[in-house]
Amino acid sequence: MREPDLPAMILPKLFGFAESNLHFHDEAVVSELSNISSEVRAAITWSIACEPGDELAGYLRDALGVSQALELIRSQNLKRVLGVLYESGNLDSGQSRFGDLERVVSASFERYLPRISTTAVSSALAALQANRGWVVLPQDEDWPSGLDDLGWATPPLIWGLGDRSQLPNLSRSVSIVGSRGATTYGEWATVELVGELVANGYAIVSGGAYGIDGIAHKATIQVRGSTFAVMAGGVNRFYPAGNELLLSKVREHGAVLAELPPGAMPTKWRFLQRNRLVAALSRVTVVVEAGKRSGSISTANHALAIGRPVGAVPGPITTTASFGTNRLIADGFATLVTNASEVCLLAGDSNELQLETQWQDLGDLEKRALDAIGKKPMEAEDIAIAAGLSTSEASIALSNLLLLGQVKQANGRWCRVSTKES
Repeated sequence: MREPDLPAMILPKLFGFAESNLHFHDEAVVSELSNISSEVRAAITWSIACEPGDELAGYLRDALGVSQALELIRSQNLKRVLGVLYESGNLDSGQSRFGDLERVVSASFERYLPRISTTAVSSALAALQANRGWVVLPQDEDWPSGLDDLGWATPPLIWGLGDRSQLPNLSRSVSIVGSRGATTYGEWATVELVGELVANGYAIVSGGAYGIDGIAHKATIQVRGSTFAVMAGGVNRFYPAGNELLLSKVREHGAVLAELPPGAMPTKWRFLQRNRLVAALSRVTVVVEAGKRSGSISTANHALAIGRPVGAVPGPITTTASFGTNRLIADGFATLVTNASEVCLLAGDSNELQLETQWQDLGDLEKRALDAIGKKPMEAEDIAIAAGLSTSEASIALSNLLLLGQVKQANGRWCRVSTKES
């Protein structure tokens, strides 16, 4: 059956796209679309066709393959779909999860088909190209493997803006989330945690929102760490708008990620589903502050659902901003954490306490110099400027750090010794 060729004016209403982000009949994009593999094209189409967290779509992709599942949905032949599921040996698992598969699959035709369009795929690719973005699929080497723990709720692909080469850093990362209305205490706790975690080689994941999320990203950038922001809408729709400059900087120090196609708008449902990605991308989720109905509680719940540890920073009982974190701890859903070393232990690193002791044993000059060194090698002069030290002070500090095994030198530049090397 020929797929629908929907008018441009209808697409924004169907997908929740912003009309300004759509580019139709772009010859360069059409050419690009013809050059990509059928698997990539099918994955892009799936990301447009279904809402985040759609387990039926994930079941069909897992049972039939990305391309064949899409082809069968397009055919609208219910008997054929069920027949292929039976032949593949996946019918029973689907019935166990969804019940009446005939009814559920039939309803999926109505949900998915209006969104399946070459025009929509071309539009998404055009927006991605305009923003110099990329996509990563489950079969790619740099696919964040933590997402696979989501089972059938695993997205068909991830859209990204920023430095794709930093995606492997997600294998050693911590998600830090919390209230949008952060208190001074929450800001302080976040900055302290981030600084020590980055110093111990961790990347930081969050949702790019106001409050604790934004502070976590900002603190990571300030210490030259790697950070990732997960959007609830399209990857090129920075939300909230007030954090656009910050999210642009996140692109330079990591990446902005999304499972929805470029241009898709965030909604309440999409925010809740976005939280499962924040939880799955990292080893552990830490809630710094959370009110009674904070969305960060849902992130903690998603982490617990896939067997990931959750940490929570205790707060004063005099503020509602700590109600959620204190309740998580009291109910046994989260481990009380007061410093980065305890977070590292939750993440499975047993040697982090020793590293923290080494940090405490450093002198002031050494601490300032080590604090100034980012993930990339730096010249001694740049370290001195960043640390607010004189050239001679920086030289002394670096020499001592070298003797202590905290830094190494190569081609005249200095960098930290990673946790694995120490």
